[in-house]
Amino acid sequence: MNDLDMLLSRRADLETFVGRSVWSSVKVHGLFVPASALQSRLHTFCQNLVLFTDVEDYEVQLIGSAIGLHYRGRKFLVCTAHQVNDVSGQDVGIIVPVKNKFISSAGYTRFRAPDSPRESDAEDLCAFDFTPQTTANQELDQRFFGLGSDDFLNDEDDVVAYLAYGCPFADQKYNVVDENHVGTVIRSMTCEPQEQPSDPALGLCRLLPPMDFDPNGLSGGPVFATVLQGLEVVLKFAGIINRSGNGLVHFIKAKAVRNLLDLSVNQGA
Repeated sequence: MNDLDMLLSRRADLETFVGRSVWSSVKVHGLFVPASALQSRLHTFCQNLVLFTDVEDYEVQLIGSAIGLHYRGRKFLVCTAHQVNDVSGQDVGIIVPVKNKFISSAGYTRFRAPDSPRESDAEDLCAFDFTPQTTANQELDQRFFGLGSDDFLNDEDDVVAYLAYGCPFADQKYNVVDENHVGTVIRSMTCEPQEQPSDPALGLCRLLPPMDFDPNGLSGGPVFATVLQGLEVVLKFAGIINRSGNGLVHFIKAKAVRNLLDLSVNQGA
């Protein structure tokens, strides 16, 4: 039994006579996925964010994590703004593992200029438009998680567990000099909900088991939530990791991400 199965079973045993059999699957976009297989399926939406340096032998620099999101007919790569401060947005992109090539975006959107003070962590977000790139590179299409109006986590939702993903720098296989290869490693983390932080734009969860690795590089990674709705457990998008440590993961809530994506879509309309 993995950590997600354990949390679902704990809630089932405590709260309903139906028991753990009903909660052995999670509803994702209307389809039931076995809880034991859910984490590996969500794994594909987390991306290793890189910066093209134009430096011989070290053409790409690892700068953390990101998530691919498909929203209102557009494909976006979303990360935190602090990951891309002081760099050119046109040099930020991802590695396509099959072809081992770098792909940058068609443009990006932030809430405000990077040198302006932020009033809230909700503004620590950046969205890159990858719509043309997914059209030209079909292998990318399945790496963007579809978001409808009901797929965003709300503060009122009854969260059973969070599923967080990221690319810690210490996990990555970076050997561009000898082998011209960047091996991307995505870490999957099951987390329990914690008390609401002081910033209402942030969510907080704690890893199961303890955090026995260096979390540097997790920023920008996605957080999903398994939510109890009646006798069903439904998957929702919870937000973007913006800092972590001591077993805790802080994430910018989905509402702020949706606001930025709406801004990007409306600007491009």
